[in-house]
Amino acid sequence: MYRIVISMLFVFAIITANAHSTDNRDEKCSLVQRVDSLEHELSYLKLRYDLSTLKSDLEIFSNDVYTKSLAVKLDLYGQNFDKQLGDAYKRFYEACLERQDSFSELVDATNTSLISKAATYPYTELELNGLLLYYKCINDAYRSLESSMDLLKQTIDAYWKFI
Repeated sequence: MYRIVISMLFVFAIITANAHSTDNRDEKCSLVQRVDSLEHELSYLKLRYDLSTLKSDLEIFSNDVYTKSLAVKLDLYGQNFDKQLGDAYKRFYEACLERQDSFSELVDATNTSLISKAATYPYTELELNGLLLYYKCINDAYRSLESSMDLLKQTIDAYWKFI
């Protein structure tokens, strides 16, 4: 009788341990899926944030350049001509050219990064469309920056004609 009770306890312990290991495997699989889901969401949000930040930086810089070109126009209209001011405008334009080159390289790097991540990471079609929309906005912002730079160059050249 003693052996039967011991055997039954032993069988019960094995069944309980097996049930716990099955539960642990299911829980582990569920956690792995959740981590993968969170990793995917984090990757998408980080990429979207980076694109949004680049777009905002381009727009801010473009607005600064455009504002400076308006300031130069005001000096032209007000006939406020000064060689030192003209030199300051030229230095500002040259600094803006360097910054524009930096943005150009950053836009190219972002394009390469976006293409590689889109090709290697399984984004949904909706996510890809959203990322591509951000990238199109970045291209539009860069074209706006180029237009502002052209306007600034023209106004500074016109300013220097009167000095």
